[in-house]
Order: sequence, then C-alpha cells, then structure tokens
Amino acid sequence: MPISHTNKDILSKSLSQNYKDKSFDVYGLNVARIKQMLSTDYPVVAVEYRGDGAFLLTDNSLLLTEYESKFKFANFIKYLRYVLALLDILAKEGIKVTNVIVAVIYTGDIKTAPAVYDLGAVKVSVEQVFLSKFDTGEMYADLKAKIERGERLSDDDVMRLIILPLTQPVKKMKQGLIKDAVELAKQISDEEQMLFVLAGILTASDKFIDRKFANQLERWISMTKVGRLFEEKYEKREAAAVKAAVKEAVTTAVTEAKKATKLETAKQLAKLMLSDGEELAKIMKYTKLSRKDLQALQSQ
Repeated sequence: MPISHTNKDILSKSLSQNYKDKSFDVYGLNVARIKQMLSTDYPVVAVEYRGDGAFLLTDNSLLLTEYESKFKFANFIKYLRYVLALLDILAKEGIKVTNVIVAVIYTGDIKTAPAVYDLGAVKVSVEQVFLSKFDTGEMYADLKAKIERGERLSDDDVMRLIILPLTQPVKKMKQGLIKDAVELAKQISDEEQMLFVLAGILTASDKFIDRKFANQLERWISMTKVGRLFEEKYEKREAAAVKAAVKEAVTTAVTEAKKATKLETAKQLAKLMLSDGEELAKIMKYTKLSRKDLQALQSQ
C-alpha cells in the first residue's frame, strides 16, 4: 500500500469521525445517509482482503465502495468475499444488516462496464458510478472559487473534492490533480473540514498513486502543520479518553471502598446492639442492615 499503516490509521480516524450523516447523493447513489464508517481490513481464510470503503447506513444497509480504474470479472469474486467477511463480523457484533449494496466507483478511465456477474446459484450485482461523466474542470473551478472566497464547503462539495482527482483517465493526470486537490484542501479555513477532505482524498486515491509520489505525500503529511494537526488532534482525544477512564475507575474504587467501610461500621454496631439484647427491628432501623444480615451475624 502506498500510504503507510501509521498515516492511514490517522486518516481513518479522521474519516470515521466525520463521515457520519454524510450522503453519497453527489455520486449519484440513491442510498441512505452514513451511520458509521466500518473497518476495511477483513481476515478471511487466513488471507487478508482490504476494501476501499465500508459503511453502515442509517437504514442498517451495508454499503461497500470500491474504486476501480480497470474492469475485471474477478473483481466480483473479490466484492463477494468482502461482503461475506463483513456480514460475519457484523453478525458477531449483534448488528443485523437489512440490505447489501456494492458500489463500484470507476475512475475517468472507464466509461461502461457490466453491472452483474451471474453464475446461476450465485449472482453479484453492483451499483456503478462513472467518474468519467463528471466535468473535472468545472468541478475544480467551482470548488476553488468557494475556497478562495472563504466559504464553508457543503457536504456535497466535500464529497466532490474527495473524488476530484479520480475523474481523470490517465494515472499521470490523476497524480497532478491529486496535488492540486491537496493544495486546494490546505486552503480550507475550517480545520475540521480540511482534515476530513485531506483524509478522504489520500485514502480514495491510495491505489492510484505510484510509490515515489506516495512517499512525497507521506513526508508532507508527517512534516507539515497538517500532519501535526492530525496527530495532535487524535492524541488529545485518546489522552482525554484514557484520563476519563482512569477517573471513572478511581471514582468507582473510592465509592466501593466507602460502601465497604460503611457496611463494616454498620455490622460492628449491629454486633454491639445484638449483644445488648436489642430487638431486630430497632437494629435494622439504626444500621440499615437487612434481617437476613442480622441473622447471619447472630449465627456467628
């Protein structure tokens, strides 16, 4: 994979936080909004398959998105493996999937492709998005104008900027447009939105970037302010989560200790009252112990 595991992990965290409630309408996909982004690392029969995107939608549909620059029937088998692996994982987590949608997003290289692979007992159907139908120049100019005016991008604008580099048909042109899109994204005034767009561009374009260019992007992520923002942002979140967990554990321990001390004090008082021949009802009133607890103390 061109982008390293560390940086992909940082990017995935940004995407997971920000994809919630986003729509795929701008792609032409008529599906429910995103409920949550799922992991795309699936261990299946001792072989790991890595998908491009997996989402649980608000109607509990499972949406898989796959970016392709070439058509191969073998891809249908790959998609089926992804689906079966995710369904198994979600079932173990108690999530009941109501519908499965596989959306194949073809880059500008592909204009048509079969949508069904029918083997009789097994039939795989996919939704298709052909980015060759998008007007690259118009999209870029519109997004550039909005960003330069300091406007906050709409959700549709964000999704368009993420797929912008993939609308080009040639790898070299894609890489040039990735650079342009990244430079454009760096100018977004809203920090949260900027992080999300950069994460989306780099992960969506991952398989179409050559090693040399990927290394340049990776160095840029780790060395620039944006890279530090990614790391600081999620290190702070993780540190806050750890701090909150420790605080809760300490609070629980103190509470339990207080309860134990109070109970022991009550038992000592009950023993004294029992030895003085006080009635059980009176002892229960002052110690808040149950009749069963007092009977246990009497037997001791």
